[in-house]
Amino acid sequence: LKPNRPKLPAHQWPGPATDAARAEAMRLTLELLQQAPQSLNPAKQRQLSLRGFKVPTIENLGGTNDAYECIDLSDNDLIKVDNFPPLKRLHVLMLMNNRISRIALDAFDPLPNLCSVILTGNKLEKLVDLEPLLKLKTLERLSLLDNPVTKVKHYRPYMISKCSTTLRILDFNRIKDKERKAAALLFAGDRGKKLLEEIAPPRIVGKELAEKIAAEAKTGPTPEVIERIKRAIAEAETIEEVTRLEKALKSGILPDELRPEQGPAPVKKDEGAQPKAAGAVPPGPVKDDAMKVDG
Repeated sequence: LKPNRPKLPAHQWPGPATDAARAEAMRLTLELLQQAPQSLNPAKQRQLSLRGFKVPTIENLGGTNDAYECIDLSDNDLIKVDNFPPLKRLHVLMLMNNRISRIALDAFDPLPNLCSVILTGNKLEKLVDLEPLLKLKTLERLSLLDNPVTKVKHYRPYMISKCSTTLRILDFNRIKDKERKAAALLFAGDRGKKLLEEIAPPRIVGKELAEKIAAEAKTGPTPEVIERIKRAIAEAETIEEVTRLEKALKSGILPDELRPEQGPAPVKKDEGAQPKAAGAVPPGPVKDDAMKVDG
């Protein structure tokens, strides 16, 4: 008898996988949702496992027909949490070991009964990035372990004071009554408001927009720039020059000596001016001179 082996994600299939199959494995398609492992977890919840498919975005989850209490999206390449369809049955969302650094403000609005969010092992850095979690009125369990934000000063008291009173377990540690009282006291009054402004300054929309525009402006080097730098590397005579050009190739910034020289701007000709004929006499008081000769 052949042993029952667990299904592997598409990018881990043995044998030569075609590029098309690998590209398809990088998206949450309806076909992938239908083929993904389904089970009854220890909490007696219907669970859909979408682990390890290396998907970069959340999409097409409406294809689950809201049939699961738990969805596991761990071990993927998610950068932002957003784009959920209405899923009233969903209670547990597992997002461990991704690259999540942002959560859309309305990300959890279509999930009215979500009570457990596991974000262990991601890249959330600022307390202000956690605002969408603070809006969850049914949240009972939350994990942000192994995120840079957990090292921010007063992180745990901040989350205890700002999250819904339904939150009972934070980072796999039960919240005690004395912690709630201490958090409320820490952020009370004018001193507490000042502390909040210090550790969790509000997000500046204009600044974010400027950063987004700057990020979009940072495009990769053009093929012409790459070819020019490669040619310069081939013609380099010293190791130092080769090293410098290789750094330029990685950054995509063309060194000054390789940039095309710009000549002087061409002088614009007056469209209404007529070309001068050879030997032409410049205009002058011809009439007055003729009168003097006659006199």
